[in-house]
Formats: sequence, C-alpha cells, structure tokens
Amino acid sequence: MSSSSSHYGDIDTRQRILAEAWDLLEEKGSEPTLAEIAEKADVSRQAIYLHFSDRSGLFVALVDYVDVSLGSEKLRSYVFGAPTGVETLRRWVETMSWYTRKIDRMTQVLEAGQYNDEALTAGWRNRMNRRQALLLGVTERIAGEGRLANDWTPAEAADLVYTITMPGPWRELTREIGWTEDQYKERIWKLLELSMLTVPLQGEPSVEIV
Repeated sequence: MSSSSSHYGDIDTRQRILAEAWDLLEEKGSEPTLAEIAEKADVSRQAIYLHFSDRSGLFVALVDYVDVSLGSEKLRSYVFGAPTGVETLRRWVETMSWYTRKIDRMTQVLEAGQYNDEALTAGWRNRMNRRQALLLGVTERIAGEGRLANDWTPAEAADLVYTITMPGPWRELTREIGWTEDQYKERIWKLLELSMLTVPLQGEPSVEIV
C-alpha cells in the first residue's frame, strides 16, 4: 500500500491528527498506535487511513509537521544567514544542541523504522541526505574563506560534522552520559574548532560559542 498522504478531507482534521500524534509521541516516549492516535484526535482509524494512506504515511507527514511547528524556516535563516562559514557552523552546533531534543521522539521512530519500513527508510534517508548537502555547503564556504585546515577536504569536514551532530550521538551524550545541552554545544564546537579549523588571521575575530 502506498504511504504517500492523500490530503483527503479538511485540513483542520489532518492537522489535529498530526498534533495529537506528536503529543502522544512525547507523552508515551514511544510510538503510539493508530488506535491511540484516533482516540485522542476524536476520529476513526478509517479517517487516519483516508488522510494518510497508512501508518508510514502518517509518520512521514509528522516529520514535516514537527519541523514547521518548531519554526524550521526561521531557524534555517538564523543558521545559514550567518556572515561567515565558521559562524554558520557555530550556529549549527548551537541549534542542534536544543533542536535535536525537540525532535528526538520523532527521530527515534524514523531510526527504528528505517530497517523494516520502506517509506520510513525513504523519509529518513531524504532527511539525512538534505542535512549532508547543507553541511557540505557550509564546509565549502569555510574552505573558501581560508579557515579549513589543510589536511581536510570540505567533504571530509562535512562528514565529520554530519556524523557527530546526528541524533544518535546527541542522545548518547545527553540522555545516557548526562551532558547538559550547554555542555554539548560547547564541547562539540570545541572539538570541531580544534580538529578542522585554522587559527583566525591577525585582526580577524574568533567565533565564541554563546
């Protein structure tokens, strides 16, 4: 069965289903069933199927809903509107420090489903491919500014940033090891700064984490 959402029916009902699915995900700490979502949204399970085709379609649509709800466009403007590539990278780490927490439950559904659900796999890989492309643009900008260390290529630097700022490492460091969000922000930035950035030229301001 196709997992693409059909946009059946009125938009208010669709948005209510997504909102209640997100709330349940946060409350339970695990993936809610369609029956639970239908009950909380005060709709039938058939209504969920009509709006989203199937379970996978619902959770793929939920990814975009959560991003929009958290102001992803404004965040992207903040991060990628930075005056330099190095400042863009710093803002990326700063944003990941708290944004990953906001989307962690949703991320866990995608991570778990990527191995046995074709639609969730596609949704997860699409999200990660976009992230990799954005980060490659950042590291290419840093290289163009002469701030990427000589033993790094932009692709290698992007690979490092991509990997260590993925949800899995964030979850291990903050949920299991016990780092605070501030510690994550400060230490990940320092790791990247020391490993792949050159020292600023004389008179060029350094970038400090805030």
